[in-house]
Amino acid sequence: MEDKIIRVETQATVDQEALSRLLRLVSERQRDDKRLIRFLAFRLKIDGFDATKMFLSRKLIEIERCRFGGDLYDFLKDDDESKACRDV
Repeated sequence: MEDKIIRVETQATVDQEALSRLLRLVSERQRDDKRLIRFLAFRLKIDGFDATKMFLSRKLIEIERCRFGGDLYDFLKDDDESKACRDV
């Protein structure tokens, strides 16, 4: 099964420099989260750098406002977490 997984974060179609710049926005303790890296690489490939940077920046502000203590990846992927945070 492992050989069928496409590792989007290492594909040549993803700008590694842009991905690295996005990861600098993330706290140091979460920069090695493979799920987060893949999520951002996918968004980068689909939406481009500017849109992904705006999305990530907006979500980081939301996390700061509601004092979310979990993983950034969980907050980004889960609309329920994000919506509950906005409602507080």
